[in-house]
Amino acid sequence: MSTLAEILISGFLISSLYALVAVGFTMIFGVAGVMNLAHGAFVMVGAYIAIWAATMMGWNIYLAFSLAIIGMALFAPLVYRLLVRPISKRPVIVFLITLLLAVLLEQTMALLFSTTPRILPRLVTGDIYLLGINISYNRIVASLIAVGIIGLLWFTVQRTKTGQAILALSMNRKGAALVGIRAERITLLVWAISGALAAVAGLFSASFLGISPLGDRLPLVIAFSAVVLGGLGSIPGSLWAAFIIGYAETITAQFFPEARGLVSLFILIVILTIRPQGLLGREIA
Repeated sequence: MSTLAEILISGFLISSLYALVAVGFTMIFGVAGVMNLAHGAFVMVGAYIAIWAATMMGWNIYLAFSLAIIGMALFAPLVYRLLVRPISKRPVIVFLITLLLAVLLEQTMALLFSTTPRILPRLVTGDIYLLGINISYNRIVASLIAVGIIGLLWFTVQRTKTGQAILALSMNRKGAALVGIRAERITLLVWAISGALAAVAGLFSASFLGISPLGDRLPLVIAFSAVVLGGLGSIPGSLWAAFIIGYAETITAQFFPEARGLVSLFILIVILTIRPQGLLGREIA
């Protein structure tokens, strides 16, 4: 019973963070039509901003978290304007540029903070004994905030004019422009949202798993796997995929801990082989 409870609870906690990463990655692909391979680095840099503010500058942890989220919400659209937008019609070059940016950010963080993994102070302290397992309040708060953010994002996309513009742009960029949607403004907004979501995921992940400059690779693999499994450009699909991958990793870690990191790669290879359009995505040319 305790094993089942641990799988259910731990799977939900980690899947909710994966969902934040996957949704941000999916939104950029859907609206801008590019693969941002620096997305995992955004997760890592967001965590290091908070670590710098909280442990080196002595800031309150809530201020440090806020700085990281705002910083990445500003940094991501800046990356788009300076690096991606000028070459947006050349997806292969965008692919390479964002990959190089990820490596640059990785090496910069290693230079500034060393390669030693660091733990971010918890947002909430204390633990609770639930269904036979011990869970930190910090992990519970992280999952609740992640679910709340996803719910708010879902409401925004489905019920507001800005959300409808995002949907229209993801479906047909030229058609959206013809009906008066300001594509550039919406694209910048989506990059800002993606950066903020990446920061939130990085902050909470660093507070109970730790972070290192090489820690951008796992979020990128998770995001890419979730996007492919869910379907390129499909936000609902990426959410379902994030939870599938999260629970698959949790189950694997419970019985074969050393194989946990292989799960998302295995799922990615299988989906690309048998159903490259994913669960809810459109056909890939």
